[in-house]
Amino acid sequence: MSSRPSAGHAGNPHDETALTEDGQDLILIEGLLVPAEIGVFESEKGRTQSVCFDVEIRTVPGYRRIVRETGTFVSYADTVEFIQDKAASGGHTELVEDWAEAVAAFVLTNPLADRVTVKVTKLDIFDEAAGVGIRICRKRSV
Repeated sequence: MSSRPSAGHAGNPHDETALTEDGQDLILIEGLLVPAEIGVFESEKGRTQSVCFDVEIRTVPGYRRIVRETGTFVSYADTVEFIQDKAASGGHTELVEDWAEAVAAFVLTNPLADRVTVKVTKLDIFDEAAGVGIRICRKRSV
């Protein structure tokens, strides 16, 4: 059995099966640092903390073909802006879980986003730990 691609998959950059198994991509936002008012303890209220966001957005199958045909896409810039605007609003969020859910819900409003993983980490809680937080995974409901 040959490991060479068949004639139909000979490196055509527009042939999605030549590049990936299912034509899905993973869009990444890594290490986005924002000051945010977050936490359930009294000592955390009325002040900002350094919070790190990591977001992985898995696109729908055939994503690149859809982008080429329609010009619509999943914008990491929109997600970054959503996180920054939410933090800048000055409202206090008690749970990192609520932050993560808000980001996931925002991402999944884009019909080209199939799944999302959101990690929210508070960096300044324990000297002994790089951070504490949560990672959630959500997918588009059928």
